[in-house]
Amino acid sequence: MKGSGSPQANGKDASSVRDASAKRRKRWIAAGAVAAVLAIGAGVWASAQSGTTPTAAQQTSQPTTAAGSPGGSAPPTASASPATAPSTPAPAPGTASPAPAEPAPAATPGPQANPAPVDRTGKSDQELATIEQPVAAPVPLVAKKEVKSGVSATITELEAVQGEAMGVGEVAGPSLRFKVTVTNDTGSDIPLDTALVTVSFGKDSEPASALSGPNTSAFPDKVKAGTSASAVYVFNVPREARDQVTIYFNLDAGTPIATFEGKAPA
Repeated sequence: MKGSGSPQANGKDASSVRDASAKRRKRWIAAGAVAAVLAIGAGVWASAQSGTTPTAAQQTSQPTTAAGSPGGSAPPTASASPATAPSTPAPAPGTASPAPAEPAPAATPGPQANPAPVDRTGKSDQELATIEQPVAAPVPLVAKKEVKSGVSATITELEAVQGEAMGVGEVAGPSLRFKVTVTNDTGSDIPLDTALVTVSFGKDSEPASALSGPNTSAFPDKVKAGTSASAVYVFNVPREARDQVTIYFNLDAGTPIATFEGKAPA
């Protein structure tokens, strides 16, 4: 009976089979390594395209948390902007900040028609000297004005004259002469020894100089109850400045000053 082959032939065949299997395993290992390298290269290329470069830790397989980041903590995110952002934009660099708007000045109230008299109760002469005497709103030059309750003053007989200089420092020249009449409708006498009359003229309210003539007269010391008393004054006022003339009558320090204003005869 013939055998299947010699031992040497059988040994050679087995060795050939083992060599072929080993070669196939090496080819599989090499193919797997190439595939891994290609996969890593593709990941690097994709990261480069997205603008980020994977680190070594990102290239290796690591477990991730539910947040999707290695190490169990999510990356910090930018906080939301507060709702109280300024309503005006910041100035551009290199430009000066705008100055804050200044508050508008408060309107100055005009003179009242009948301001309250000065309260002299319990005040010393020094304190009274610091109180500004109120001035009433002006009335027409030739008019009647109540100075205080029951007492009134009236300007009459306003005319242009040639002023006469008789006192010290007086200068004669074109002037105005007028009469001031004080009427006392109260039940008691009213002193007139402290009464004062002054005049101003022009837009700048320049003071006019008093003159002694012609035909001036002074107030009596008092005006009795239920009567009137008068005085006549002359003030040097240039003819070209008579479009705006103001006459002030000051009865006493505690009474508002009566004001008469208007155009005077040239």
